[in-house]
Amino acid sequence: MEIRTIRPDEWRELRDLRLRALADAPDAFGATYDEELASPDEAWRLRADRPDRMIFVAVDDTGRFMGMGSGGPAPDAPGFGAIYGMWVDHAARGQRVGEGIIRAIAAWATAAGYERIGLGVTVGNAPAIALYERLGFRDLGMRYPLREGTDLEIQLMGTSLAELTAYFES
Repeated sequence: MEIRTIRPDEWRELRDLRLRALADAPDAFGATYDEELASPDEAWRLRADRPDRMIFVAVDDTGRFMGMGSGGPAPDAPGFGAIYGMWVDHAARGQRVGEGIIRAIAAWATAAGYERIGLGVTVGNAPAIALYERLGFRDLGMRYPLREGTDLEIQLMGTSLAELTAYFES
């Protein structure tokens, strides 16, 4: 499985991957399938080529996109990078694809000058929380609604990039 940045001309593949993720795990994302399906092509083109975020994808040997995650600045938290939109296709789970995507995001965040990195994960998403805890992320004790119209919450987790890099180097 190759982990790499998405190219701007791959916006259609990004759209298809994101829609697969939303259909598979609707409670893991702040946006809904219907909202993203209604997004115009131009919005997807811009998403695939944002200067403030770096999108990483996992691509299998047939060229199919099997996972994604992006790195960008954390809102209202100077020095903190953030991980957004993590998802791995069922066929690629258990192969450390999620870990590979996080490793790529951590390398990008370190090069971008961030000292810490965080993410939001739906409370009760035990497999995702276990992955993040294994990598050294800790619950920051903050909870926020996943989105309007649901009782679901996300918990914020974070770690230092030095600690995360040390994990990957061990």
